[in-house]
Amino acid sequence: MTKPVRSILCPVDFSAASEEAARYAVSLAQALGAERITFLHVFQPPIYPVGEASHTLLDETAHAALKDHFRREVEGLAKRHGGHGIEADAKLVEGYPHPVIVDTAREIGADMIVLATHGRTGLGHFLLGSVAEKVVRTSPIPVCSVRVEE
Repeated sequence: MTKPVRSILCPVDFSAASEEAARYAVSLAQALGAERITFLHVFQPPIYPVGEASHTLLDETAHAALKDHFRREVEGLAKRHGGHGIEADAKLVEGYPHPVIVDTAREIGADMIVLATHGRTGLGHFLLGSVAEKVVRTSPIPVCSVRVEE
């Protein structure tokens, strides 16, 4: 027997594709009777390797300002997409996107992940990888990928 979908995690990167995935997550939540959507942005500061360690390219002030900017963005997205009987939460986590997404889904007890895929192929896929693909391979819960050509 399948478990009902009560909570959806929707990772976003603020692209047009992730905005479309957010709208899709809301529609899906309404159709499935879900109670909550958590919009997640994973903040990955630019880093460079130095020997065995790595260092961020941002000083503390710039790092804090960027995190504050992303927090406001994800909170605004949750505010825009909340309502209609669905609670919308916002979450900002620092780290590498695909493990943070899977870990956050476990942490909040999400029943499904809805995320955008940019549909990169060839060199773009090789260089950037696919967060959506990695999430699909490692997630213990269902993943709905929303492909939007940009």
